[in-house]
Amino acid sequence: GTKAENGKGRRVPPSVSVVAAGGTEKGTWFVGGGHLGIWREDTIRYTGGAGYADVVMDYYGFNGGLGKHPVRFESTAFGLMQELQFRLGESHFFAGISYRLVDTQNKFDLGSVLPIPGIPALKFDSRSAGVSLSLNYDDRDNMFTPSDGLYAELKLGNYGSAWGGDDNFNKYRLYAKYYQRLSDDWVMGLRGDTEGVDGDAPFYEYPFVDMRGIKVMRYQGKRTALGELELRWSFHPRWALVGFSGVGKTWAGNGKHDSDALYSKGLGFRYLIASKLGLQVGVDIAQGPEDAAFYIQVGSAWKR
Repeated sequence: GTKAENGKGRRVPPSVSVVAAGGTEKGTWFVGGGHLGIWREDTIRYTGGAGYADVVMDYYGFNGGLGKHPVRFESTAFGLMQELQFRLGESHFFAGISYRLVDTQNKFDLGSVLPIPGIPALKFDSRSAGVSLSLNYDDRDNMFTPSDGLYAELKLGNYGSAWGGDDNFNKYRLYAKYYQRLSDDWVMGLRGDTEGVDGDAPFYEYPFVDMRGIKVMRYQGKRTALGELELRWSFHPRWALVGFSGVGKTWAGNGKHDSDALYSKGLGFRYLIASKLGLQVGVDIAQGPEDAAFYIQVGSAWKR
């Protein structure tokens, strides 16, 4: 099995530590690590991590408004996250508190959109830091590659100078991931996700449509919402095929410049690399509104 049971019959997930590093062909690279601690027979959950990244990306503005003329930017960033969750009685509910800090140095290449020789880059530092309260529900059969159960969370965060940040704003997020075993070989997954921000937030804190086939931060807004469907067919004890499709949208908050509905779809495969953990790894190929993308997956694709 993927979990041990405590004296009350509740299956207890394992504690896991991870170290990761990676990069992209555009020059982005990162290194970091984290720990998921399952304490006191899964009545307390700790999640902590830290990392450093040098990010080279294109900035498309609110709701992708810069279209075919994005601004190339580079950010060096240090991130830190600490979270504690406490089970409420013997239920599947957890109440949590977390702290998050992102410290960045940013450089925007304005010459990439303004054809003026010698125009200087825009440089600025930015730090966001905040505390969030959350309420979770989790009755999944596995934390890594679920086949049955629901994981849902409501998180409300306050960011600003009181917590060590530069800008004062609030964030909220409500999401759910539901898994249903349709037969011995077929599993269906459903995902719903909405995020919002209110106040003077830095550009990297605005929510974006986070789906396979759509670039990170390609479509940002004051509010975002999305839904996805995934089907997994285990045609072999260790091998499975997946198919997925989703739709998302962003809102600017002023009734104008909202994005159109954004669709993505794709196919992939999975391999059960750690049967004791129920952990699958694999590859996805997804097609979004503009481009196709290739992803290496470790565990569920729905990590956020």
